[in-house]
Amino acid sequence: MGVSFSEFFFLLLSVSLIYIAWLWIREIRRVKRNSWQLSRRQLFQCNNCHLAFVPKEPVSLCRCPRCNTVCIRRRNNLSPAQGEIKH
Repeated sequence: MGVSFSEFFFLLLSVSLIYIAWLWIREIRRVKRNSWQLSRRQLFQCNNCHLAFVPKEPVSLCRCPRCNTVCIRRRNNLSPAQGEIKH
């Protein structure tokens, strides 16, 4: 069975493109599986230094890692100055 140069090149190119497509799909699935999913309820924002951080344990009261002030997670993550706007 003889294979010409053009047929061999076409076969090599096809196999390479299929392999690259498979690697690309695998990487997309890996990124989706390992992506960070963060809700606003987990996020703390320090009122003193404005650092946003996620505590290691799910708590409603913790200390800021930068300035060591106590941070309280409020309902809807609003600061006391913002409050709720009523119409």
